[in-house]
Amino acid sequence: MEPLISVRNLKKYFDVGEGMLKAVDGISFDIYPGETFGLVGESGCGKSTAGRTIIRLYDPTDGELIFNGKNIYDLSRKEMQEVRKNFQMIFQDPYASLNPRMTVEEIVGEPFDIHDIYKDKKEKKKRIMELLQLVGLSDEHAMRFPHEFSGGQRQRIGIARSLALNPKFIVCDEPISALDVSIQAQVVNLLKELQEKLGLTYLFIAHDLSMVRYISDRVGVMYLGQMMELADSEELYENPIHPYTRALLSAIPIPDPEIQKDRKRIVLQGDVPSPINPKEACRFVDRCPYAIEICHKQVPEFREVKPKHFAACHRALEI
Repeated sequence: MEPLISVRNLKKYFDVGEGMLKAVDGISFDIYPGETFGLVGESGCGKSTAGRTIIRLYDPTDGELIFNGKNIYDLSRKEMQEVRKNFQMIFQDPYASLNPRMTVEEIVGEPFDIHDIYKDKKEKKKRIMELLQLVGLSDEHAMRFPHEFSGGQRQRIGIARSLALNPKFIVCDEPISALDVSIQAQVVNLLKELQEKLGLTYLFIAHDLSMVRYISDRVGVMYLGQMMELADSEELYENPIHPYTRALLSAIPIPDPEIQKDRKRIVLQGDVPSPINPKEACRFVDRCPYAIEICHKQVPEFREVKPKHFAACHRALEI
């Protein structure tokens, strides 16, 4: 199967005066039609910046994003307008991502206005009502304002807006992290149902590792702007290769007291280094218990260690 999205050597740097903040520094991966690609890592590792750069909310510093055989970073603003119908985003904060001055009908219908989709107001309203019903809301919600809804309902409004243009690819930027735990599962199950019904492809960004395992087909692990490991979801969780991935997974609580009691937690020493002007070495070297001399001098190649299982570690075959 051909990938829907191919990310190649993607970089996004920010000039912060004292140097270059390398938020995303040379990541590559493919996302296939109908799959959910999970992207995980600690806060500040560059996950959200990667998601926003992929759909060109940020212009990249370097790299390519191949969609329908074209590098979308080479497209003009007018050409990008057409491509953008296929790329949408569900934002992290449902309280900040909806305009408080607009009704739900106006919010969900805004993409139609921007792309000049409907000339007939009745047709447009009918489609808006269909979208609301698709995400579990009703017609009577259409004339209300965002402040009249709970966090979970607001996120459903954001999902309805993201579906308006029948996109092929949606970036879900931590769509459940701002919600109550009781609501999180409902929203994730809704995303899965919509994917099956509409044939959607997701990039699911999160730091809740157990939720990523539940929703994702493949998972990539980021640390300090670079990809540390990538594999099928079950393979990554059952057989992690990179020391950072192992440490992350050891932090997931298991709801069985007997198993949890005997588990050994891997506690990383030190703090996450600054992403401003990082040295040419493994990004994880200062916190890695397996680091040797080469780790301090050379960036490890991101390579296929096992079939369909990639890692960026000099000692991947040893540890």
